[in-house]
Amino acid sequence: MQPSQTPDSSDLVLEAARLIRSASSMLDQATDSINQMLRTFGLPLFWSYSALEAAAELVHYSFDPVYRGRNVRFGDGKPIVLVPGHLGGDVTLEPLLIWLRATGYRPARSNVLININDRSLDEPLAAVLRSTAQRIGRKAVIIALNTGLRAAIRVAEVERDFVSDVIALGLPDQMPPEPPSGVRLHVVENAWRTPAAAGHNVYLVRGARALLSINPETLGIVSGILRNIPITLLDRDAPA
Repeated sequence: MQPSQTPDSSDLVLEAARLIRSASSMLDQATDSINQMLRTFGLPLFWSYSALEAAAELVHYSFDPVYRGRNVRFGDGKPIVLVPGHLGGDVTLEPLLIWLRATGYRPARSNVLININDRSLDEPLAAVLRSTAQRIGRKAVIIALNTGLRAAIRVAEVERDFVSDVIALGLPDQMPPEPPSGVRLHVVENAWRTPAAAGHNVYLVRGARALLSINPETLGIVSGILRNIPITLLDRDAPA
């Protein structure tokens, strides 16, 4: 019978350090998730009031002529990739996708069921961005909500041959790095965040932050931004 081997003390220290790093990473992700949820939906104490306020805004929005294509410039067929925000998915951006398609653009979903950790968006977003731009032959525009912006900037850094502009509908608490050279960033927010958005095109709107993607004022601004973005054909030498 062989004597049991006692783990080396250095191995125990390394394993303990690994567990601490893992726990710290999970804590950081949980903190970021909670902060973003509070920023988007407010304090739980006021959620019932916020829900009533959002319902009232939805009723008010439904009468706006922007939803019927009025007071907006018709699109020029640009490819657009939509990226959901925190706790959102493709289904939450379906109204925006339908509106963009009806006003002359070619929107595409990111194939995301739910955005819990924005790093999980990178792979599907990159694949959709490439296929959408290559299918149409033009550089695409990414429209991203709050934490989806971080994934959009990371993917734009790697896939800069396939994207010309990024439009942020709301900013995340932890801002991503600056967009890569040649990619322009436009920000639509309902709260002024000068340090975070300094040096970029910033547009302020009224209304609930959780409803930014269907806010008529936002849609009018997005329509103007999209039409002012020049059409950029794909470089034939870009990697396939």
